[in-house]
Amino acid sequence: MTDSRPRRVSAVLLAFLLPPLTAPSLGAETDWGGDVRLFPFLFLEEVPLTRSDVELMVLRGKLTADLSSDFRFEAHAVLELSSPPLASPSTSVVAGETRRYFDLDHTVIDEADLLGVASLDRLNLRWDRPSFRLTTGRQAVTWGVSYFWPVIDLFAPFAPQRVDRDYKPGVDAARLVVPLGNFSEIELIGAVQGDDPSEDSSVASLGRFHAGRTDFGYMLGQFHGDDVAGFFVASEAAGTALRLEVAHTESDEVSFLDDEKESFWRASVGADRQLSPQVFLSAEAHWNGFGSDDPEDYVRLAQSDRVRRGEVTSLGRAYSGVSLAWQVHPLGTVSAALLTNWTDGSSLLQPGFTWSLSNNSTLLVGLIVGIGPGTDLPDEGADSQAEPISIESEYGLSPLTLWASYKLFF
Repeated sequence: MTDSRPRRVSAVLLAFLLPPLTAPSLGAETDWGGDVRLFPFLFLEEVPLTRSDVELMVLRGKLTADLSSDFRFEAHAVLELSSPPLASPSTSVVAGETRRYFDLDHTVIDEADLLGVASLDRLNLRWDRPSFRLTTGRQAVTWGVSYFWPVIDLFAPFAPQRVDRDYKPGVDAARLVVPLGNFSEIELIGAVQGDDPSEDSSVASLGRFHAGRTDFGYMLGQFHGDDVAGFFVASEAAGTALRLEVAHTESDEVSFLDDEKESFWRASVGADRQLSPQVFLSAEAHWNGFGSDDPEDYVRLAQSDRVRRGEVTSLGRAYSGVSLAWQVHPLGTVSAALLTNWTDGSSLLQPGFTWSLSNNSTLLVGLIVGIGPGTDLPDEGADSQAEPISIESEYGLSPLTLWASYKLFF
């Protein structure tokens, strides 16, 4: 029996690409744009199994087309080039992905030292009405109020160490938003993050409400067979923004760390304050009930479905994160972030400097400093089953790395 997925993909592509291709002849307004982002990495200490430098280049073309007063089409075509193809823990500060149902990726270069992948990261059609907004197709979804460790955003959240947050990976979904008044709405979403809808589907609802200086809401849903419920609150007191997210997961699956059915809490609490017109401070604490208090479990946790699909981004239990940004010049900002895994005692320090070169280009230079025990890898050529990988700490995996980025938007 032949696989019908390529036919479904072709049909979806045709259905979505036909409107913008015919848009000019129909008098629709179109907007083209894009950007180029370059990321060189230089490892300042020895990194096993890879060379001392890594380069990433991401080209993104963007199209929006107003097909009528009610319908808007969006598409982002992306070409990502990486050398060497093997990524390292350090490159996670700028790169990330999630599983999707439709296979819209194509490998255009597959060499020993260079990998090129073309993909469609956005491909959606939005229908706007006074009483609702419906978006179908590949789109970015962001829920919650946390920065480092979101717990109610289960659709490909950014990893806490991520510093390049210009684009969130798109997910294949249908999303309905019903406004309830100023700053209040109900959102319903159905998504598939994987190739098996029976196992990889998610159906959830998020409510956002506003009262005075406080935003609050709920989240209820079933994600890949897990029942998840949560809430969030964001408010302000004495010039400080305060935020809280809490989520509880119930699953019929048996944990591979013990023989019990999985049931756990995750929570993040944070505060943001502008200390002066030029200085901004953000802090966050996180509890990850899915994680382990023993680093020896990290390898098995990293292979779990929740981590591999990007829903859970950390392996330990207790975390904190602090970020400080100081605008030292109208065009320049010095920043630093410190992430700490209190479970294993490791930390990740990320100082950086950003300079605005023009209205549409930016240069950033930064360091990645992993603090803590590293990892014991099998000797090259050794039997990996005889000598399994042993991780001593999470952030100790990151080698001392100098990196930069150049971004040009057009």
